[in-house]
Formats: sequence, structure tokens, C-alpha cells
Amino acid sequence: MPYSENIRFEVSKAPKTIGNQLGRWAIHLDFPVMKVSQATGATRQTVYNWFKGGEVLQAYKNNVQTLIDILRTSPTAEDAWRKTCKTFDLKP
Repeated sequence: MPYSENIRFEVSKAPKTIGNQLGRWAIHLDFPVMKVSQATGATRQTVYNWFKGGEVLQAYKNNVQTLIDILRTSPTAEDAWRKTCKTFDLKP
């Protein structure tokens, strides 16, 4: 399901944090929040909070940065998900 206009707007206006950067890339590729949640180990609500500029706790920062790197270098959400599954040892 694509991101709503409300989420897109909130992310575009949020402070530029590591979580917001993740949100911008996820929206750009239409990479679902559920998959971000699976990769990082955070709840969907936490992921939405990050997208809106909320603090990413130290325990999640490595996973978040790794996922940003995957999203940034992937041409499609499908390619990003394949790389994410391989990197985080997830089932597709």
C-alpha cells in the first residue's frame, strides 16, 4: 500500500534525522513500513515516529543505517527487499 499524502507531508516537513532519512528513502521507493519494521526490529509505530524525526535509539542505529544504505543503492523496492532479506537474514 502506498504511503498516504499525510505521511508524505509529515516526513517532508520533519527535522532531518537518521530516522527521517530512512523515511524519505522508504517513501521514495515505496518500501513498506512493515518491511522496515522487520529489518530493524522496531515496531511499526516506532518506525513512523522515526520517519517524523523521532530519535533512533542506539540499539537500532546500525540496522537503520544499513537499511538506508540498501534503500539508497536499490533501483526498486523489490530489489531493496531482496538485499534486506539477505543482509538481515529474513525470509522473503
